[in-house]
Amino acid sequence: MQYERLSDFAGKGSYLLFDFPLYTKIKINTMPETTEETEILDYNEEGIPSIVHHMNFIENRDVRYLKMLVTQEKNFYYYCPFCERKLQIIENGFKLKKELTESNITTYSYMFMSEEFEEYDKHAAKDSVKRFEELIKHIFDDKRTLKMDFECTSKDKHKFYVIFQLTDDNYLMKTGQYPSILDFDNTLKEYQKVLKEKEITRELTKAQILKTHSMGVGAFLYLRRIFEKIIFEKYEQAKLENNIDEQLFREAVTKDKVKILHEKGYLPIYLVEINPFIYDILSKGVHQLCERECNLHYDTLRQAILLILEEKMEMDQKGKLRKNTKNELNKIHTKLSQ
Repeated sequence: MQYERLSDFAGKGSYLLFDFPLYTKIKINTMPETTEETEILDYNEEGIPSIVHHMNFIENRDVRYLKMLVTQEKNFYYYCPFCERKLQIIENGFKLKKELTESNITTYSYMFMSEEFEEYDKHAAKDSVKRFEELIKHIFDDKRTLKMDFECTSKDKHKFYVIFQLTDDNYLMKTGQYPSILDFDNTLKEYQKVLKEKEITRELTKAQILKTHSMGVGAFLYLRRIFEKIIFEKYEQAKLENNIDEQLFREAVTKDKVKILHEKGYLPIYLVEINPFIYDILSKGVHQLCERECNLHYDTLRQAILLILEEKMEMDQKGKLRKNTKNELNKIHTKLSQ
C-alpha cells in the first residue's frame, strides 16, 4: 500500500499512529472537491423537465480525514507493548467548534453552465484555504504541533502518545511517539518460532529500526541480506550432501541459483513463486530507489521474507522428520532381517 496523502490512511489510522515511520511527509490537499446533484423544478407541456444542477464545493477528503482522525473518539483493538498483547486502546478525541464541523463550502446552482462558475470556483478555493487555516489554529498549537494521548484498557491503563507536526506547505509528519515504533511491532514475537537463527533476527530488527527512521534503502539492504542467507544456507546443505554442481551454482545469477536449489528440493515453494521479482525489487531498492519509495514498499517485502522463513522452518522440520523416520525404519528392517 502506498501512502502519499493523508486520506490514504482511511481505515488504517492505527498504522499511521503507531507504526508509520517518523519524519515521513504526508500531503494534505486543501483544494476543494465537488459533488453534483440534480433537481427537477417542473415539466413543460411536452413533458420535458426543467432541471437545475447543484454543484457542491466540499472540503478535500484529506481535510475531512484529518478532522475524523483528530476528533473521533477512538476505541480500537491493538497491540499494547506494556501488556505484550492486543486489547482495546482508547482516546477521547478533540472537540471542534460547531462552525468547523461542516464540510460543505459553497453551492453553485445552475440550469446552464456559465462564466459565473469560475467565480464560484475561485471563491471556494480561497474559502477552503481560509477554513483549513482556522481548523489548524483550533486543533494545533502555535507551532503547528499536535499531541494525541492514548491509553490501553487494562487495569494498569498504560499511557501512549503521538506527536504530529504540520509544515508550512501543509505536509503532516509524525515527529515523535511513545512507546517507540519498534516497541509496537510484535511481528518478531509472532514469528519467534521461525526466527531461531539469531543472526537473521538481528538483521530483521536492524531493518525495522532503519524503517522506523525512514531509512528505507538501508532497511532493504538488510532484507536482501536475509534473502541471500537463505539461498546460501541451502547451497551449503546441498554441497554437504554432494547434491549440487558447485561451479554451475557459483556462476549462476541469483534467480537461477534459486531454480537450481528448487530443482534439488531445497527451497520453500513460496520463495520459488516470488523468485522472478523479489530479489530484483530488493536490489533496485538498494541501488536505484529513493528512501521514500523504499519506505512505501518495505512492509510488503518484509512480510514476504517472514513468509519465506515460516515455510523454510516447516520444510526443515519435515526434512528432519523424514530423515529420522528413514533411519528408524532402516533399524527396524535390519533387526527383522537377522
